[in-house]
Amino acid sequence: MVVFCDSQIPVLPDLLRQKAEVIVYSGRNLKRDDLISSNCEALFTRSTTKVNKELLEGTRVRFVGSATSGIDHIDLDYLKAKGIYFTDAKGCNANSAAEYVIFSILHWHLTYGIEIQGLTIGIIGYGNIGRLVAKYSNLLGLKILINDPPLKEMIEEGKAENFPDYCEYCELSEVISNVKILTNHVPLTFTGKYPTHYLVNNRNLHLLSENALFIHTSRGGVVDEKELLKQKKKKKLALVIDVWENEPRINTNLIEHCLIATPHIAGYSYEGKLRGTKKMIEEFSKFFGINFDTTLLDNELKQYKPIDLQNIKSLAEVYNKINQSRQLLEDFEKFKKILQFRNPEEKSQYFDYLRKNYPIRREVL
Repeated sequence: MVVFCDSQIPVLPDLLRQKAEVIVYSGRNLKRDDLISSNCEALFTRSTTKVNKELLEGTRVRFVGSATSGIDHIDLDYLKAKGIYFTDAKGCNANSAAEYVIFSILHWHLTYGIEIQGLTIGIIGYGNIGRLVAKYSNLLGLKILINDPPLKEMIEEGKAENFPDYCEYCELSEVISNVKILTNHVPLTFTGKYPTHYLVNNRNLHLLSENALFIHTSRGGVVDEKELLKQKKKKKLALVIDVWENEPRINTNLIEHCLIATPHIAGYSYEGKLRGTKKMIEEFSKFFGINFDTTLLDNELKQYKPIDLQNIKSLAEVYNKINQSRQLLEDFEKFKKILQFRNPEEKSQYFDYLRKNYPIRREVL
């Protein structure tokens, strides 16, 4: 059996080689002819690969696994119509992204001398990441407002657990109007009852208070970047941006106005990637009825040793531990070098280079 695996999924190629011929590829460079000529039957991807008719038509692929939480790069309707099994790794990098948000808040706190105890944070989207951001925010002493209409409907229908006592649910405009910190954790969707494309836009961004902190780690396209830049200048917002419209051809002008800017790596902790690998090998094993020796993966996952926020003596201690391990400010410095390139194609290549060559960074929380 021939299996294609994205080069950014750690350990998985080594596990698959126990039972299959594995071809490792670079995300944006995969072509349909590659899959056809090799008689590929299973494909493992990340968000840089568009999985659709253009890629899969005429191939023997019958299993697709995306080692990511977001699936806006996957044409689910096409896969369903063709009877191709699909699985994702929803939640695998949730703690990594939540840790990024917490670090951003602490960096803002220390950079500007802002006391965060008692401030209000607004969390748009209360899924795997939003829940963890709320949990950690509560431990830091923040008040929490939540907005997630689809989840609210499920709760009212008895299909989901209620929000915890330390969270207050509000409509989107009310959340944005009443917070000093705003972060969003929704998928990018264009259709349905609650589309999220440009969810944060010119109708609501102006509601943010002056000198507020805005953190963007969901998907490019959820936020109207032009309006965000306009409000940043008008209200002196502090911006932390990890995701960008039209990646890798991003609006680099926005980078110059950020407190922190990174190339879509908030969820790129080593533990996050390993959890994605674990989900992929488990689903592959069930689908094809093949057993694997996962000792290598299990040993890597055992190295995760989170700190206990409740026993931390100071916010500076939390900040320093995350800073030392995740090195997000170093990522920012590397990312800013993209401004040296004038050619859009060179900028795109550098954006992808940073993601492709991202070093091992361990979670702390």
